Parts: sequence; C-alpha cells; structure tokens
Amino acid sequence: MGILPAIRHRSSHLVLRLAGGAMIALLAAGCSGGGGSSPATPATTQQQPNKGTASVTFTMKWNDTTQSVRRSPRYVPATARSVSVTVNGGTPQYLNAPATTIVIDAPVGTDTFVFQTYDDQNGQGNVLSRASVTKAIVLGAANTVAAVLNGVVSSVTISLSNPAPNAGVPATVNVNVTARDADGNTIVGPGDYSVPIHLAVNDSTNSGTLSLSTTTIPNSSTTTTLTYNGGTLNSGLPGGPTATVVANGTGISSVSTAFTPTPTFYQFSIPVAANRPQWIAAGSDGNMWFTENPGGKVARITPAGVVTEFTVPTANAQPQMIVGASDGNLWFTEFSTTPPPGTSKIAKVTTTGTFTEFSTLFAPPPPDNPLGLVDRLDGNIWYVANGSSRVGFQGISSGVAGETSIPTANSGPFGIATAPDNNLYYTESATDKIGRIADLFTAQSEISLTAGTVPESIVRGPDGNLWFAEFGSNKIGRLSPNSFSVTGEFPTLTPNSGPTGITVGQDGALWFTETGLDKIGRITTGGTVTEYTSPISGLGLRGIAVAPDGSLWFAEPGTGLNPGRIGKLVY
Repeated sequence: MGILPAIRHRSSHLVLRLAGGAMIALLAAGCSGGGGSSPATPATTQQQPNKGTASVTFTMKWNDTTQSVRRSPRYVPATARSVSVTVNGGTPQYLNAPATTIVIDAPVGTDTFVFQTYDDQNGQGNVLSRASVTKAIVLGAANTVAAVLNGVVSSVTISLSNPAPNAGVPATVNVNVTARDADGNTIVGPGDYSVPIHLAVNDSTNSGTLSLSTTTIPNSSTTTTLTYNGGTLNSGLPGGPTATVVANGTGISSVSTAFTPTPTFYQFSIPVAANRPQWIAAGSDGNMWFTENPGGKVARITPAGVVTEFTVPTANAQPQMIVGASDGNLWFTEFSTTPPPGTSKIAKVTTTGTFTEFSTLFAPPPPDNPLGLVDRLDGNIWYVANGSSRVGFQGISSGVAGETSIPTANSGPFGIATAPDNNLYYTESATDKIGRIADLFTAQSEISLTAGTVPESIVRGPDGNLWFAEFGSNKIGRLSPNSFSVTGEFPTLTPNSGPTGITVGQDGALWFTETGLDKIGRITTGGTVTEYTSPISGLGLRGIAVAPDGSLWFAEPGTGLNPGRIGKLVY
C-alpha cells in the first residue's frame, strides 16, 4: 500500500481496508514536529478472527528523525508514543512506538472506530489527537475506512498582524490564532480542532468601530480578519479602557490581544487663511462649528473636513467661545472692542446659518465683552463678561436676560461651567480666583489660587469635579464643588505649555490644548498626564471639543504667517 500524500498537518489520514478473513494494512500519515522514536515495543500478537469478524492489521508510521519534517511532513505528532484503536466502544488496543503493526478484530456490520494518539506508551499521558469514524463493514469485499485525526486543543495563542494602525483611517488586520496540543505542538490541518475556538471583540466603550469576519475557528485553515472603521476607539490610553480580541473554547483558558490604534492628527484648511479659528463646539447636525476672529464669521466643518463660513451680522463682532445648546442651535459670544466702545452680544446661529443676536445689558464703559458661556439646562445660556467683570444669562426662548457683578473688580472672568450641585463656577484670569454663583439674587463666593495661575477654561469632569486650565502656571487644576476647594494641580509634561481650552473626552479623561507648544494634553481623573504633539507648529491651539464620533477637534488660530486651521485628533 502506498504512503498517503504528504500533508503538513498534525491531523492524520487513517486508511483501514477490510476484507473477509484477510489482513490488510491501516496506514497513518501526517503531522508536523520533530523528535525521536522510543525504543522498540513488540506489536500485539496477531489473533485469528472470530466468526462474523474480519482480522485487521493496523500499520503505523511513526516520526522519522532522519528526514526533515519541514520538507516531508508525513508523521503523526512528533511527541506521540502510542496510539489506541477501539472498535464499537470495546477495550482499546495499543501500539507503542516504534512498533508499526497491530491486529484487531472488526465485526461485520456497522462499526465505529476510534483512534487516539498519546505522548506516553500504552495509552498513557496526554491525548494529542483523536478521530472517530463509523463504517459499514461488508463480508467478501474490500472495505476502506478513512479518518482524519483532529488535534486535541490544550491551549491557544492570539495576535494581530498590525495591532496599532493610525487612528482615523480604516484598516483590516489579520487575527492570528494558534492552537496547541498538550505537548505544545502547533495543531495544523486538515482535520478540525477537538473543540472550535470562539472569537469576540471586547470593547467596553461599545464604540462600534471593530468587527470580525468570523467568530468561530473550527480548524487551522480558517482565517479571520479584524476590521477597524477608523473611528474613535478609546483604546490603550493611559488609565483608559483597552479594546481586545478574545479567544476561548470549551476547556481552554481564554486569551486576548489588544488593538490600540496610534493617536493621529489631521489638519484642515479654512477658506480664508487670514481668518483665525478660536473656539469650537459640536453641533446638533453632526458637524463641528467654530468661530473666526478676525474674520467675523462662524463656520461649519463636516467630519470629512469641508468648511462653510457664515458671516455674523454685526461688523467686527469678534466671535469667541461657542457651545452647542439644548435648543439645537449654536450659541456664541461677541467680544468686540473696535470701534470703541465695541459690541457686546450673545448670539445664536442655526445649523443652516441663520443668526440672532442679543445685546448684553451692561452699558459701557467698560463694555461687557462676554467670553465664556454654558448652557445650564435651566432655559438660559449663562456667560461671563470679561470686560466688565460680570456674570449674566440670556433666555434661550424667553428673551429674558440679566447680569450681576462679580465681587472682585477687574477680575477678567474667562470660562464658566456647571457642577453637580447646580451652581455655576467661573474662572477669574486677571485675579487668579475661581468664583461660584447660584443665581443673580444669591451672594457669590470666591476662592484664591496661587498668584500667576491665570485660570482660563473650566469644565465639569466625569468625576463630578471642576477641571480648569492654568495658563500661567502650566497646570491643570481640579476643584471639588463639595468643599469649594482646589484638590489637585497637575503640571503639564512640558514647560511653557500654556494650557487654554479643556473638554471631556469619550474615554473619561480631560483633554486640553497647549497654546504655547502646539500640543494636545490628556489627563485622567487620577492625575496622569500625557501629551500629543501636532505635526504642524506655530498654530497656537485654542478651543477644543468632542465630535459625536468621539474624535477631538480643536481650533488653530495660527501665529504670524502661519494660516489658521482646524485640527482633529483621533485615538
């Protein structure tokens, strides 16, 4: 009988030919691996067949170390030392390496043959592979029983061909799954694994950016790919979640491998290079909206980077901070000082570009020059007036407005944010203070910061604290509304960074712009800081906001001859 075709597999083809009363060979072929043969063990003594049975000789070809397994992979597992043959659930008979033949009796009729290989003699040790096949045995005819040994999976490893592609760009990577038997031999075809291996994506943020081509791996010939759609994954950042591909199966310890796209910057030009983007916010239409000063415009940018500009009705309006409000519109402040006495307004623009403007109440001099604003979700847009050191509100639909003075004169209020206690907190950049106000009729409170702090933007963090940028001291501050005290100040990693804008990312961390260094910073609520450098310098990063897909968009006013741009960071 000829040897079966060479196959590079652990699983083996087993061929058993039966003829009434005749002894025909059973051949085994295939398996990868190296190793030597054990000392010779005599084959079981041949017995005469009983009435209604066929006497069958089982012939086994063990691993031959004199040949290259890589060039001629014709052998059972390299560490196999015995094989068992069982007919119809009877007592197994064993063949120990290096003996090559064993005689068994196979009853005429429908028989089930079970074959198993072991890494020790006499069927001891670990089962490395097995096969079961049922065949109708007919007297007086040549019967062929063929079986493919399936590797018994003991452990699995998993890896990705490219675990860290650039974030923001769709990619497809190979998922490399390797199954091994109890001796560490890699299980390869053509048989199936003893149990299928199941794959799953573990993405705690449910970003929806990852998918698998298949989730079940029955054998080594099944290939799997992981598709990344380029969106924000929130994976692998310090202190943050990690997306993984997990492999497991019955009786197999679960293993996983991380997919962590590399945070990547993208830049988009604006129609008029002399216009300077200042602050940015997410709109209800799925686009980002930003102010241009100079330029006197509010602009919309699509996720693909297409910019449309809308001119503010008031000349020299100098639009500044902007927020997406609960009415579906974008609200922004107009901080104009030219021509004197300037124009101080709160304005809104619809997502189709229609403007409505409201003059603030305090008559100049000095002008209000409103700067920071926030939707308190009480039907009003609240703002701070940087020029007159006041806090005010503009009704979203009621038309009612009001203002009150901050206790400290010439305080230069910059940003304002809400807190879980329903108070409003604002920064005083000129006097290094943070103020708190409940409404226009309740006394305000202030706390002092270290001289030279220069607090600017402030935001409510995911932990219930207020987080603010310290432009002057190059730190990010944390304020507890419960105690109305600063509970932490965390230096940026690079001196002279000038943190200015700050927002909350979908990953649960705070992200901020570093105006002086063209960097985006990130700080966890535990105080771990990392920085990401823009590929373009001289842009003077300012406002920052989160898009609906989780990517970070920021305004780049530009400096000197460097034109303004809009940037995006995907992670």
